[in-house]
Parts: sequence; structure tokens; C-alpha cells
Amino acid sequence: MPIDDLENTEGFYELSQFTIDEKSVQLLDYKFCMQNFVVVLDIVDPSGQESISVGMLDTEEIQLIGEIEKILQRPIQPVRLNGYEIKKAIDIGYAHYEIHHEKLKLSLLPIQELSFDPDLSAAQRINDILGRAITLKASDVHIECFEGDVDVRFRIDGILHQINTSIHKDNIANIISRLKILSDLDISERRAAQDGRIYATFEANKEARPIDFRLSILPGPFGEDAVLRVLDSEKPSIGLENLGFSEQILGQFQAMVKNPEGMILVTGPSGCGKTTTLYAGLGEVKSEQVKILTVEDPIEYVIPKVNQKQVGARMNFADYARAFLRQDPDIMLIGEIRDDETAGVALRAAQTGHLVLGTLHTNDSVGTVSRLKVLGINPALLSDSLLCSLSQRLVRKVCQYCKVEEKQDSFSKEIFKCLKHSFSLFHGQGCEKCRRTGYYGRIGIFELFVNNQEVADMISADAPDYKIRQFVRQQGMSSMFDDAFSKIKAGITTFDELRRTVPYQIINEPLI
Repeated sequence: MPIDDLENTEGFYELSQFTIDEKSVQLLDYKFCMQNFVVVLDIVDPSGQESISVGMLDTEEIQLIGEIEKILQRPIQPVRLNGYEIKKAIDIGYAHYEIHHEKLKLSLLPIQELSFDPDLSAAQRINDILGRAITLKASDVHIECFEGDVDVRFRIDGILHQINTSIHKDNIANIISRLKILSDLDISERRAAQDGRIYATFEANKEARPIDFRLSILPGPFGEDAVLRVLDSEKPSIGLENLGFSEQILGQFQAMVKNPEGMILVTGPSGCGKTTTLYAGLGEVKSEQVKILTVEDPIEYVIPKVNQKQVGARMNFADYARAFLRQDPDIMLIGEIRDDETAGVALRAAQTGHLVLGTLHTNDSVGTVSRLKVLGINPALLSDSLLCSLSQRLVRKVCQYCKVEEKQDSFSKEIFKCLKHSFSLFHGQGCEKCRRTGYYGRIGIFELFVNNQEVADMISADAPDYKIRQFVRQQGMSSMFDDAFSKIKAGITTFDELRRTVPYQIINEPLI
């Protein structure tokens, strides 16, 4: 039936107004239909010359229309359908066709400037934005809907930066639908949060590498927000020696991960690089002679020859940890110890001849002790099984391309006065390399709490954290403040970064 004879409301047609014919739908490849969210409608006469009706999310995507016309060798009549109906039509058209459901994978390229072409398809807008995010080494992409507009921000070196894009309130629905398709989410669900994963390859300098995006969709009063965590396959290859450890902490931590049994915990807030540190630690011990099992939520990076498991509805961290003990492992990595059950299994594994690595949320390294006690761990078991706890943060590095000396402010003057020690300070004045921020890249600051016999006795005696911390500090443990201070002295970072990332009580510790 001619399009002009059909009723529609505000440009939308109903799928029931069209015939869904399998042979006609299959004129466009299944993967092409899913990637671009288009479908051929009605019965198409292969020998005819009349235009072909094609269902689309956005009937104004001129480039996509031209591409479809080139494939079909016929003019097309774009028909605006919602995402649910397009998916339904594709499923009907390919219901009896054997499809190899390989994961849809984006092909991304470095993007130096984003296009504002109004005819750009939703697929190309997303490809450009994600390609730009990787080019700028962003760790996250935030797409947020407000009453009158849509904001896109990239988290670069731990800080969110507003990015000007062609996404706006009139095309955001298509963008979100496209993201849902790529991550195999329910495109008709707009009232509940959804999580998925998008797979991509990024080609630069004639080399391609896999990059995944962990997608979170959250509904709101003005539309759905999306946050994509960028999981770059380059990052896990970073060795311990490249993370920013001091020589002392590096040597101690390397010795810990080569221990045959016991528990090693890496602590800190989300986004502080705990997973990267754990992967780097596994890199120190990975070999054909060692069996390593990990349970993660999600698996952020695939490590060759390491047996990685994903938490799911049927098995949680504790379920996997218990099952691991029957798999004859040498090393176990538990992505997050968040409850008493997981903590108990992990500690028992560490006590029975396994090296167990994991993460925990605490403010400092010694806080691991009280946190595990809160989770119901017996102090005697803890004192016997804990090898060490590494607390860390990520601070931005002063851009070396625009680095200049700066004057002391009131905060630095106070610290220098208390410590009776002063030196030159540096900051970045802003250049093209650092996008006028004065910072370029990040480095870790660390605090390593090592359990020894005296400390174990204090833990067994249920000594409070502050007593344990006083003792290990007197024994020479460097705090995160100490580590950051040495990096500030070397001109690597700034006091502003120290204040932004390190808890106040740790900063205040040497000043009392």
C-alpha cells in the first residue's frame, strides 16, 4: 500500500499497517539490519522499479538512506517505526533463516574532530563519539538527558570534561536504541535500568586492537541516561614497574605476589585502578606451571591462559570461590570481597595453601583489618592468612609539555612549615597536548601494609586500627601522603591532586 494512504501520528507508522515478508526482509543482510536498525517492509517485486518501503528509527538519516538504496538498487521510502517494531519485523523476517548470532562488533577509528552533519546516522554518531573517547584516552563516556538538552562528558584522567557533540534531545532516543541493540538489551524497556556490553575493534597506525564498552542504561524524567566504561585491551599489559610504585613498595609487593599462599588485598574507591594492579600482579606469576582462576563482575579484560569466570544470576563470588577449591588452583583472584560469605571462603582458601588476590573498599591499607572484622572474620584467622593490603589512588600527572614553576599557596605553605621542608612546585599552564588542563596522564600513589608477626599478634588481640597504624608507621610504613609527597617533590603531580584524591585523615596524619 502506498505510504501516502496510511495514517500516522507525528510521523510514526504502526507495524500492523505493513506486510512482513521473509524474502523481502532478507533483501538486507541480517547483520546490516541489526547494526543500523532498518527492515524492508511489504512484499517487494524483484523485477519491479517502484520504491521500497524501509522501516527506520530516523527517516532523516540521508547517508543511511543512500547506503540502503545502493544495496537494493532501488529508491526507498523511509518509514518511521519505533525500535521495538523494527526488531519484531527483523525477527519475523529471519525466523526460519539460520543465523550465526555472532556478537555485533563496532569498527572504530581515531577521531580528531566530531562531525555536526545533520544527516549523520545514529550509528555514525556513536562510532565517532566512541572513537573520539578512545583517541582522548577517556575511561568513561557519560550521556545525560536534561529537560532542554543532552550533555556528553568524557572522564579523562579521572575528571569529567564536557564534549560538544551532535547529540541532542531530538535524536537521543535513536542513540540510546542503537546502544541497546549493540549490547543486546531490551530496546522496548524504558522504565528499568539495564546493563550490557559492546564489543569493538579500534584501528590506529595500521594496527587493530579489541576494545569493549561496559554499558549502563538508567531511566529518568527526561529520557534514558547512558554511561559507557571504556575497557581498552592495552591497559592490562602494564607491568607492576609501570604503575608508579616506589622502589621499596615495588620490591615488597613483588615478593608478596610470589608467595605460595595467603591473601593479598588491593583497596580503594571505584576507578582507582585496583583491577589494573591485580592484573599486573598476575602478570608477575602467570606461567604454564601455575593454574590461575579468577571470578569478576564483569570480566574487564581477557588475560590469555588465565581461567576467568563471570558472576551471574546462578553463581555469585562466594559460589565461584567455593567451586574453585575443587579445581586444584594455585592462585585465585576474587574481583570484589563485598560480603561475609565471600570473605570467609577467601580467607579459608588463603589458609589452605592457595594465594588469594582480591579487592576491598577501605579508606587506607590498615582499614582492611576492621573491614574484614565487620564482615565476620575471626581475628585469629585474619592474622594468620593476610599477607598484605595495598591501598591506592590515581593522581593526574603534570603535563611535561607545558610544565612551569608555581608559587606556594596556603596549603603547601602549611605543609612545608609542619614538615620543616620546602622545595620548588610545578604545574601545567595548559597546552594542546593536555587539552588546556595542565595535566597529562595519571600515576598511582600507594600505601602497602605488610603483616608480620608483631602485627599479627596485634590483630589477634583485636587491637583497633589506629593502634596498628601507629605501630606500622613507626616501623617505617610509607603512607599515601608520603608517596604523593615524593611525587610532588619530583614535579610529577601537585598538592591539588593530593587533596583531591587522598582522605583528609591521611593528609593530616604527619601534620599533627
